[in-house]
Amino acid sequence: MTVHFESEALEEYREAAQYSEDRFGPGLQFVAAMQVALKEIGRDPARFQPVGDGVRIYRMKRFPYHLFFHHQLTPEAVVVYAVAHHKRRPDYWRDRLP
Repeated sequence: MTVHFESEALEEYREAAQYSEDRFGPGLQFVAAMQVALKEIGRDPARFQPVGDGVRIYRMKRFPYHLFFHHQLTPEAVVVYAVAHHKRRPDYWRDRLP
């Protein structure tokens, strides 16, 4: 299954990777954790907790970020709508949904 980032989510991903690099050293650990997350989501998106409107949440391991994604728009693709820091206002990304 293919995983696509909505443009604002892609920017959040870039910002989170940069923040991780600035704060903790090489951002490669964050990037590697994101690759694991995307692989797990792509393998079986339905196994993650639903949060409404067909959206599900993936809680990253070792990093304080959650991925909010939708997998029912097309059977072959997952769309990531947010790469959200866990302390950010919970539903700020909802207006990105189609």
